[in-house]
Amino acid sequence: MVKHLVSVVIPTYERNDLLFSRCLPSVLAQTYQRMEINVVSDGMRGDSLTELADGLEALHDIRVRFWLIPRQEYPEDPGQKWCVLGLNARNHGLDQARGEWVTSLDDDDEWTPDHIEVLLGALVSTKADFAYGISEYHWPDGHHQRAGKWPPGEGAFCDGAQLYKNGMGFRYDPGCIERGLPEDGDLWTRMYQSGKVEFTFLPKVIHHYYPNPR
Repeated sequence: MVKHLVSVVIPTYERNDLLFSRCLPSVLAQTYQRMEINVVSDGMRGDSLTELADGLEALHDIRVRFWLIPRQEYPEDPGQKWCVLGLNARNHGLDQARGEWVTSLDDDDEWTPDHIEVLLGALVSTKADFAYGISEYHWPDGHHQRAGKWPPGEGAFCDGAQLYKNGMGFRYDPGCIERGLPEDGDLWTRMYQSGKVEFTFLPKVIHHYYPNPR
């Protein structure tokens, strides 16, 4: 396979423990290694910010890039806030992405080691623009479930289970609140409904999602 550059976007806020113990190790352990890792902090301050910056520097990995952006203003309604958590950080990471392909991962989740390899392989073989797979949910009470189905769109899969062509002009949109959708499902729905993005689905677990009941 031709070595395509993949940009990984990781929005983060006050979860350094999980970022360094779960999320980043799963990215750095990928079987496909030609990537850049864009970590974007949503307005962290004080000791947490210092710990984050020092931890990233200690990795000694030139593929890891870091940005601190101003804290996003969030709605007071918890449901609306959940719909747009980290939206500005996600878009900033996309704006800085230099890869031919781009993907994202929340700071408390993790990938299977072959996440990038199998999705990129599907994209290259099918000549699609967007590939996604199955997420394994790990609930706090210990039970598991899986999400990932065809066709794409809101509710079909999780944000951390995708890889798509960079530069297609789609961004996370705060207007998702008015449409009653979370930012990620809204983005995929708009992509699919545009008729301009070719999707492919890989029926394989490639992402581990740890829901936060709060």
